[in-house]
Amino acid sequence: MTGTAEMPRRADGEPVFDEPWHGRAVAMAIETVANLDLEWDAFRDQLIAAITADQHRAYYESWLVALEALIESHSLASQDQIDRERLVAAGYRTTEQNHDDLEVFPLPADPDTLLEVLTTVFEEHWEHVRFGPLIQGAVYELAATAKPRLTMLDGYLTIDLGGPHIHLCIGEQKGMPGHPVDPALARRRRCAHVELHRQWIEGAPRTWMLRLFNGDGDQMMTVLLSNPFLSDDQQLLDEPDWSRLALWDDLRERFLDLPPDPSDRLGREFLHP
Repeated sequence: MTGTAEMPRRADGEPVFDEPWHGRAVAMAIETVANLDLEWDAFRDQLIAAITADQHRAYYESWLVALEALIESHSLASQDQIDRERLVAAGYRTTEQNHDDLEVFPLPADPDTLLEVLTTVFEEHWEHVRFGPLIQGAVYELAATAKPRLTMLDGYLTIDLGGPHIHLCIGEQKGMPGHPVDPALARRRRCAHVELHRQWIEGAPRTWMLRLFNGDGDQMMTVLLSNPFLSDDQQLLDEPDWSRLALWDDLRERFLDLPPDPSDRLGREFLHP
């Protein structure tokens, strides 16, 4: 790859993959080109077109756009089929402490994306969310009483709630002049994984969450997104209010390029795990 399509590489020439899916995207492109018995330029031209069309899009996301274009142009799948597969492939199901049926949708963990995600949650939807640690034996459901103010300093995002505040390390922390932070410690502090979760109970999603984890895998914060079965003061609604999935749908569309999922509207009432 050369020019606008050149892959990021380390000093030794090896490709740089910041996320595991980056390498998988490259491998899928290589295999698809080989299976179609095409020259590599067939994919490279699609990649250049994808990068040119949106120069602000993350580099490896353009690989996915180019790969989908190549697949569709050779009639391997229609756009509708690709969209259906994306809904399935974007997440995975897991269990937490052997009883929660969680569907996980990993989001990019770079500082710019994290800042945009948290700004969306705490500046645009602050009235409708609850937040705090969610661990076995303790669930914090804190709520803002006024629109929070977000600021960045030395890799830390401060969410000012008008007195109480939250500090989250989402970027590179260097420390103060003369007192640098050890790089290994900075990596442990920094958010390494950010995920959208939905919890399934009796065949339907019942709770929708955003969760952040540091470099040690410790939970930094869980945000309980607005729930169609509960009001903002956590009272049970007589009927589901599907408009309360607006934040969930917005995050999925903006950061995962996923449309609203009919599965989110299967349930009829709130159930505890």
